[in-house]
Amino acid sequence: MNTRAVAASLGAVLLALPVLARAQDTPASSSAQQDETAAPEAPAPPAQEGLSPPKAHDTPVEYPEGATGIAEVVLELTVNVEGAVTDASVVAGAAPFDAAAMAAARGWRFDPARRAGRAVAARIRYTVRFEPAPEPKQTLGATEVHLAEPVRPSVSPDAPTSGPSRSPAAPPPVKAFEVVVRGERHAPGSVTVTRGEARNLPGSFGDPLRSVESQPGIVPIVSGVPSFFIRGAPPANVGFFIDGVDIPLLYHAFLGPSVIHPGLIDSVDLYRGASPVEYGRFAGPVVAANMRPFDRRFSGEGTLRAIDVGGLVEVPFGECEPGAAPGCSRGSVRVSGRYSYTGVVLSLLSNADLRYWDYQAQTSYTLGPRDTISIFSFGAFDYFRSDRTAEQDQGGKVSFHRLDLRWDRKLPSGASLRVALTGGFDRTGGTEDTESQVTDNSLRLRVQAATPIGSRVTLRGGIDARGDKFQLRTSPNYISYTDYSVLFPARLEGVVGAYTGLEIEAAPGIVVAPGLRADLYAGAGGTTALGVDPRVTATFAVDPDVKIETSLGIAHQRPNFAAQVPGAQVADLAGGLQQAVLFSSGVKWKLPSSVTASITGFRTAYFHALDPIGGARDFSIDRTMLNRRSTISAAGIEIGLSRPLTRKLGGFLSYTLSHSEQTNGRRRTVSGFDRPHVFQIGLTYDFGWGIRAGIRSMLYSGVPALLLEGSPKFTSDRRGAPYFRVDLRIEKRWKLGEKSWWAVNGEILNATSTKEVVRIDCGGVCVERFAGPVILPSVGIEAGF
Repeated sequence: MNTRAVAASLGAVLLALPVLARAQDTPASSSAQQDETAAPEAPAPPAQEGLSPPKAHDTPVEYPEGATGIAEVVLELTVNVEGAVTDASVVAGAAPFDAAAMAAARGWRFDPARRAGRAVAARIRYTVRFEPAPEPKQTLGATEVHLAEPVRPSVSPDAPTSGPSRSPAAPPPVKAFEVVVRGERHAPGSVTVTRGEARNLPGSFGDPLRSVESQPGIVPIVSGVPSFFIRGAPPANVGFFIDGVDIPLLYHAFLGPSVIHPGLIDSVDLYRGASPVEYGRFAGPVVAANMRPFDRRFSGEGTLRAIDVGGLVEVPFGECEPGAAPGCSRGSVRVSGRYSYTGVVLSLLSNADLRYWDYQAQTSYTLGPRDTISIFSFGAFDYFRSDRTAEQDQGGKVSFHRLDLRWDRKLPSGASLRVALTGGFDRTGGTEDTESQVTDNSLRLRVQAATPIGSRVTLRGGIDARGDKFQLRTSPNYISYTDYSVLFPARLEGVVGAYTGLEIEAAPGIVVAPGLRADLYAGAGGTTALGVDPRVTATFAVDPDVKIETSLGIAHQRPNFAAQVPGAQVADLAGGLQQAVLFSSGVKWKLPSSVTASITGFRTAYFHALDPIGGARDFSIDRTMLNRRSTISAAGIEIGLSRPLTRKLGGFLSYTLSHSEQTNGRRRTVSGFDRPHVFQIGLTYDFGWGIRAGIRSMLYSGVPALLLEGSPKFTSDRRGAPYFRVDLRIEKRWKLGEKSWWAVNGEILNATSTKEVVRIDCGGVCVERFAGPVILPSVGIEAGF
């Protein structure tokens, strides 16, 4: 690429630090998306304090015409906060009873599950027992007339199922439905953030993916910039997924929101230690977003703010089988996206230019009681230029697109199967089309399966293959040509992997999950590399309110340093894979009033790591980076105390004590982003009348000084000034009906207008380099129906 955009042409994420350092007195702006009226929380097991399961309210089912005998069908249902069934699948049952139960389930109504009195979403297993009605007798003179009546199973909140009959003289026998709340068992050491909690967290702007920064063990490159070191892992070693599909660019450039509309996200799982074997090819933590189930009704939401506009709409389609409940639909489609006119705002404040947009489209269609097909497409575009008037300018233009096709099948035994094919296109380049750029065309096939083995063991496994075609467009006349042709040459690469794992409930409260993953990488010139990743997690409930969680795993990854830069993958497979060893162990206590306390210790090590950012705080790009392989080690303790932010009074307190260092040959130094002490506290309160307000504050240790004399190295003997900031949020919401609402909200990140020391260089004297103050305000209007 040309000399005007050596570092920046590979993405505005890498530009954030130097741009902020240059614009010390210019506040930046960002945007936000908020949640709907009653966002569903993550499902919880029955043992959770204050949880009551959904209660059947209106659940009619027709006995299939032409069927005979007694049968049972087990359904898995997702019941939303309004008591509607948004998703259904057959766990066990035979035809034609399974089809009859599925056709009716979409129209059933429940009193929703409640946690501490608040309606929440839940997944339940619902057993429907079909019995033909007995033959009641009516006497007409001396003649007996036998009336064969189909049974119509139903459930009321307090009464068991009964089959109605036109003859009150002989009602059919009473049969009950079985309702079991099934909680998602999270991997030990993982953290789940629901959209409902994210929208109440000051500084996250209602975005579950931005709320990651509030978790212990996480340090951003610059406060407010969503590019993180997690337990010492460099940003390029952190994997991001949504519903199993990789996300090459998680956040819009220059402190923007995530590239996925918050209305699509139900929750976000953060695996800071060993992640499940389904997630591979990242030698570090994994952030996995989970899609919100379809509402199966005409619904939507929209947001209008000073810097962007966004919206989401869902439309059901396809009538169910004859005899199904009114309003039942076999499929649904939803479309969402955002468009930023930030360039207009920035042009009034500076010579910078920033534009972005994103889109998402998803559809799902039920083929039968066991089969569902789905399509999910999403993409984003970002453009940033620091000075429109300058002849020589730093900037970048990035874009990516994903198209995922999948087929899901539920088997009578309780097993499940998914086959998915994902195509992708990524591109990153300079601000002008004539400048250099890197691109990646990819195709990925995933096959996943899970099956119960008895009542206490689940077996899961899968295969995962991917091919990439990388291309570099540049000119030999550019000074950077040699560097980029070595780092990112045109080539074909592929990887094929397989994994298997068990989840074993060895005894009540004791769950062990061993797993093994293997990936074979193939690069240019026939170069190959093999990564074998054994992992194991365990949970021990030593008391109903106390459990110990432990995880240990190994992970491999291609070498890379360009974090969240679409199309930029270093071609250095000959130098070997990066390898990580991740260990963590902790204790969680459930305290009264829904308060949870935790303490976790972790130890991580990264071998053959490629991390010029943490090793030298170096944002330049040249081929010598390939010779900077190092070993990164980190250790620490995380302490937390939390109460759900969806409660009337919610909050959290967290403290992380850690140390991270790098070793390169005989050279050993503290990491350039080592911050020994990270403290955060947050509080939100519902004042009633639709008003909720919150505050969050954080305090980081200063960055270590860079000694410039001799061989440059970082030292913890001297550090920059600590960083402290406060975030604020307030919202007023009005209900317009049972499902409609609108709201006005205001939010600001860094209300204290604090500058951050991002570097301290020590030669003859020490000089501190500042960023900011980075101030992100947001004022907007939201509505939903």
